[in-house]
Amino acid sequence: MRFWIFALLSVLWVGTARAGVSSLVADVRSGFVLESHEANIPQPPASLTKVMTLYLLFGAVDGGILHWDDALPISEKAAAQPKSKLGLVAGETISVREAAKALIVKSANDVAVVVAEALGQNEDRFAEMMTQTAKGLGLKDTVFKNASGLHVNGQVSTARDMAVLTMALITHFPKAYALFSEPSCAYKGQTYHSHNTVLKQYEGAEGLKTGFVSAVGYNIISTAKHGDSRLVSVVIGEESATQRDIRAMRLLDKGFRQVDIQQKAQAEGRLKRAFNPLNRRAFIGPSPVGILLPAMKTCVDLSRRKCQEIAVKPVKRTVTVLNPAETEQGDSWTIQVGAFEGQDKARRIAEEAIGVLGTSQKEIITPRADNRFFRSRIRGFTHQEADQACQRLKDARWPCFTVAPNT
Repeated sequence: MRFWIFALLSVLWVGTARAGVSSLVADVRSGFVLESHEANIPQPPASLTKVMTLYLLFGAVDGGILHWDDALPISEKAAAQPKSKLGLVAGETISVREAAKALIVKSANDVAVVVAEALGQNEDRFAEMMTQTAKGLGLKDTVFKNASGLHVNGQVSTARDMAVLTMALITHFPKAYALFSEPSCAYKGQTYHSHNTVLKQYEGAEGLKTGFVSAVGYNIISTAKHGDSRLVSVVIGEESATQRDIRAMRLLDKGFRQVDIQQKAQAEGRLKRAFNPLNRRAFIGPSPVGILLPAMKTCVDLSRRKCQEIAVKPVKRTVTVLNPAETEQGDSWTIQVGAFEGQDKARRIAEEAIGVLGTSQKEIITPRADNRFFRSRIRGFTHQEADQACQRLKDARWPCFTVAPNT
């Protein structure tokens, strides 16, 4: 009955796309865009962000870094996230499988932080991994700042980029993709049901993800399959959940009609110019998550408790910022873990390196290398300690070299 109500609303709702709405529908197999509207305009992705969080989580499972039954620690930061959330309790755990389902069904912000801390030590570093992966997939206009999609300036994507990300997820992790079709999830005896109306109402729907943030409106990625044809539609910036869902289903309807035209044109050796192919070369090869696996393993290989402590409990430290003309005095050795345009980033990277080392009472110094770069350095080592510290960081895939006193 509800399907026919939505079908009737779809017929009555005949207005064109309002200003600010981005939309697209594409054929997963061929990569052809079947219809689009303002699909390249960067907008806040809201909880569609969690599709990339899941993409990295699936990559970690596929790469053997995590297993579905592994327990992930819940930090105080994760438990304190705003709604929508699962209501996690700091100090407890959630399994990888439960986390994946909760991200899909409940769109749980607290779970997104759990995943970020498990694979990236902290959410900022994980967001950098997300953006790096986006670039590896050819997402030209996407930048991630967190794992959940909670609004923050500078976090943007486009309908086209989200379609490519969805196709990449289907291509690289077909078994995990099946989780998006599940209508509910459970955690600690509580069952949560999906509010994805398209999944519930549209024939052949397989998932995928909804989202809302006041800065843009209502968003949704939908996938559906009719026969051998699978489509992905994206809507960003609708003014209500109902209109968002209607637009998504209308896009899928139009898409399936258009894909029939495309297949006929292919059979006759011709294609209409209206079929605009996505860059499938970006994701038909191996997943770019592969290059991140060593960095993920650094955290996952630690005990879950130690991993949590690194993420939420700062190491005691003394921070000293040297002026450009100053040199490193004294008889202690120093290690350098990078050089950056921003002094704050140089300091933060040094703090993260201290966390990996598990050491304390070291000095972080960020002298200028020239008029542009700040060195990210930690001092207070003996010669032997500096060598050992650099070796540990190198084993964890961190750049590092030692600096002698007064150098």
